[in-house]
Amino acid sequence: MATDIKQQAGMAPGIAPGIAPGIAVVLVDPNSLTRDCFSLGLGTLCQDMTVRSVASLKDAAGVLARDGRTEVVLCNIGAQAGLNDVLCAAIRDAVSACLPVPLVLISDRDDGGMILESLRLGVRGYIVPSLGLGVMLEAIRLVAAGGTFVPATSLQSLIAPMPGGIAVPQTPPPGVPVPVTDRIGGLTPREMAVLTCMREGKSNKLIAYMLGMCENTAKAHVRNVLKKLGATNRTEAAFMAHAHLSRGAALESNQP
Repeated sequence: MATDIKQQAGMAPGIAPGIAPGIAVVLVDPNSLTRDCFSLGLGTLCQDMTVRSVASLKDAAGVLARDGRTEVVLCNIGAQAGLNDVLCAAIRDAVSACLPVPLVLISDRDDGGMILESLRLGVRGYIVPSLGLGVMLEAIRLVAAGGTFVPATSLQSLIAPMPGGIAVPQTPPPGVPVPVTDRIGGLTPREMAVLTCMREGKSNKLIAYMLGMCENTAKAHVRNVLKKLGATNRTEAAFMAHAHLSRGAALESNQP
C-alpha cells in the first residue's frame, strides 16, 4: 500500500531549498519505521514535494505504471553484505522496471566497489547514512535533472593512489609522450590527461584552462574518453579509471 506525504507549508528554518517544487518521488523501503522516517523527513524539509512510499519494488512498479509524474525512485537496501548475484539481478530488474525514471539506492555500506557495480547496473545515485537529509535532497534534485550522485568521500577513496597500482599520468609537459603501457582503454596521451582532470572533478572549462585548449575541444575529448571507456557519464569514467589502477591491468571497454 502506497502512502503519500506532501508538505505545503514551506521549509524548515535553516535548511536551504533541496529540490525544485513539485517533484514527485517514490520511496521503496521494506522497513516501515525507516520508510516513515524518510518520507516525513523529505516531505517536511522540501516545499511542495510529494513522497509516495511503498514496501517493495513490485509496488513501486505499480505506482509508476499508474502515475506518470514520478521523477526519482529511491530504494533503501539497508545493510546488505554486498552485491551478490541475487541482489544484482534484483537491482538490474528494478532499473529496467523504473525506466525512464532514474533509480537511487540508499545503503548502509559506503563501499567503493559496491557503488561502482551499482552504477554499472544502471543506478543513478548512491546515498549513505553519513549524509544528512539536506544532502539527500540535493542528490535527488541532481538525479532528477539528469545527473548521477555519488558521495564525495566515496569518490575520493576510489581515486586515491593505491600501493602497487599503475598511476594515471598527470598532464604531460609539452612534447613528452605518455607511455603506451600507462594508457587506459586505448586513450591517446591527450585523452589520458583529460581523464586525469575528470578524475579530479574538474569542469570542462577548467580542463580547457589546465591543458591549454578551448572549451569545445575539451568537451570533444571528454566525449571521446566516455565513448572509448564505454562509460555513461564522468563519474563512471572515474570509477573505471580507478578499477584500472587497482587491478594493474589494461581496462577493457564496455563497447562491443
